[in-house]
Amino acid sequence: MIGGLSVSPFVKTIFAQEPQQQSKFDSAQLKSFARVYVEFEKIRDTYEPRLNKAQGDQETEVIQKEAKVKIDEALAKEGLSRETYSQIINTLNTDSELRAKAMQLIDEERKKS
Repeated sequence: MIGGLSVSPFVKTIFAQEPQQQSKFDSAQLKSFARVYVEFEKIRDTYEPRLNKAQGDQETEVIQKEAKVKIDEALAKEGLSRETYSQIINTLNTDSELRAKAMQLIDEERKKS
């Protein structure tokens, strides 16, 4: 994906992308998206090393379930559904102007963390 908005294989296994797209999102949705995106980075940084060291399928599944709960919590906290988050990602991959705005918001959120 373009512009640093790639979803890691770790998140892809937990987070299925929806094919539908919405053309524009309001600034509140983009700000929520940016907060969730930064939170997803933190979740990935926490759980990916654990997944890499997992001993067998059962341990991998337990770790993935824990991470999924954290992802769902992050989405719920910002009032976004998985579908809306996926739609925003898909739109950002095709709309360079909106992607630039989102990247600015993500950078601002990273500085707050």
